[in-house]
Amino acid sequence: MSEAVPTTERSGLLDPSLVGTLATGGTSLVNASAEKIKKARSEGPLTYRVMAFIGGLAMIASNGIAILDRFFSFRFASAMIALYNCVFGILIATLEGPGVCSRPLGKGIRYYCKFLEFTWGRGLLYFFCGSLQIANVNMLDWAVGGWMIFVGITAIGVGIATRRQLRLLKFSVTSEEDLKEKWTTHDTNGDNALDIKELTAFVEASGIGMSRNEVAATFMALDRNFDDKIAFEEFYSWWMNSNPGSDKGMSV
Repeated sequence: MSEAVPTTERSGLLDPSLVGTLATGGTSLVNASAEKIKKARSEGPLTYRVMAFIGGLAMIASNGIAILDRFFSFRFASAMIALYNCVFGILIATLEGPGVCSRPLGKGIRYYCKFLEFTWGRGLLYFFCGSLQIANVNMLDWAVGGWMIFVGITAIGVGIATRRQLRLLKFSVTSEEDLKEKWTTHDTNGDNALDIKELTAFVEASGIGMSRNEVAATFMALDRNFDDKIAFEEFYSWWMNSNPGSDKGMSV
């Protein structure tokens, strides 16, 4: 006659409530990611930030699968590279994901990884991650690595171009009164902040011909507290402190 397994042992092996919570969280993350990509695609060509987000997810998926396979195949160096790339993929998806980059994380990035504040800095990270990915000789790693290298080069180019456009944007605002008038006109919901669409309209009304990538880089540069909007104080501080004759406040 078989002995019954104690209830405490059964619950210790598998907690249904924990499994359900993890499954719900995973489903929510996948749905949010898919919605972000779908929304961005419907608005036109994907920006470098959305492409980086997609690349980060691809790095997590491809390297997450590869870690155990390479480890149990005694390819320890390849397993370590896959582990590093998986961590980098999580970092990239967190940086570029919708609402994922919280204020504490943003402050941590600014303190420990200053270069990731800038578009060119993230471009260098993406290029490095892509180069590390293609070190594993297989088609999937080549595809993901090539994608990240492309995104990295694009981000570096966008950073250089946006730096010039920011100078023009500063010159287009002639006075504090002019700034307040333009701000009131384009702050359509009256929350004293500009979202990405309102910033696009602000830039266009100022006569600056920015691409979607350049607008995205400008938004990232001016959103200093990572709350997905540009407060008037953030824009005003940048406008007052950035000196057209130097690089201060113009780095992107």
